[in-house]
Amino acid sequence: MALLFCFVCAALAAVIALSLARHYGADSLIAIGWGAGAFVGAFYLVQNILEKFGQL
Repeated sequence: MALLFCFVCAALAAVIALSLARHYGADSLIAIGWGAGAFVGAFYLVQNILEKFGQL
């Protein structure tokens, strides 16, 4: 369940990063790169936070 929470938070961060990059005029591949980076970063951030609280 905790990994699902990590995935949902990361997907939300990726969608926000992708839409902000496209809004500010980035090309498609650059926006996808920002979205992918935000996904990976948010996933591991939430995973580390959950590990500190003993949920994983």
